[in-house]
Amino acid sequence: MRKIKLLTLALFGILSLTVLVAAVQKKAPHGVSKAFRNNSCVTCHAGLTEPLGTSAHFYEWRSSRHAKNDVGCEKCHGGNPASSSYKLAHEGVLAPTFAQSTLHPKNLAQTCSACHQEIASAFVKSKHSQALQATGNGPSCINCHQHMATAVITWPPETAALCAKCHTSNGSASQYLAVPTQAGETIAAFSRTDGVLEWAQFLLSEGKSKKVRLQDETEKIRQLEAANKQAKVQWHEFNLSASRRTVDDVFLRATVIKDNIWKKLPE
Repeated sequence: MRKIKLLTLALFGILSLTVLVAAVQKKAPHGVSKAFRNNSCVTCHAGLTEPLGTSAHFYEWRSSRHAKNDVGCEKCHGGNPASSSYKLAHEGVLAPTFAQSTLHPKNLAQTCSACHQEIASAFVKSKHSQALQATGNGPSCINCHQHMATAVITWPPETAALCAKCHTSNGSASQYLAVPTQAGETIAAFSRTDGVLEWAQFLLSEGKSKKVRLQDETEKIRQLEAANKQAKVQWHEFNLSASRRTVDDVFLRATVIKDNIWKKLPE
């Protein structure tokens, strides 16, 4: 009788442990969206500390905009996030060096287009993309956005230095030596335009809280934000002159509107 009780307790303990493990596996790691509750890529890699590169890769994703917008590993890497089997979960996942990989430089624009269709389509039209597809020698999305867009290059000197890797007298694009300076200045133009639009939105919010009628200004700022977005699309075609003209025009017009809003606000 005692043996039966012990056996029953042991079986109950095993069953409880199995249920607990299953519950832990289905629970999204703290600080990660519930959208990943059943995502085996996330629940497994969150617990890995070795190898270092794999662990660091997870935390890079964890801090990215992709994670914050519920974009899981499988969206770019492939694989099956619904499977707890190591083999099935990694099915189709290839290193970026493989020509068939979704992360190979030649395939990145198509991979990114799943979410960033307008920008990816603009990039495909560019001479950079054409050179990449023809010779394999050209920049792809990660050259400016880094892996998983965790370090987008927006500082003008850094932009110029990046372009200068090819656009120098002894580089592969030596016929366009003015590009690094032009690119850096265009990025600076985007930065100040983003700043004035943000300032205008702040003043609009202040006006709303103080019951100031600003419908006309609100609509104009909305239109300018759309134009600013379009200028950034032009940037991804690497049409630097066109994007610079557009963004400078947005800046000047937004500055006028921002000042008008300011004047309307009570002291």
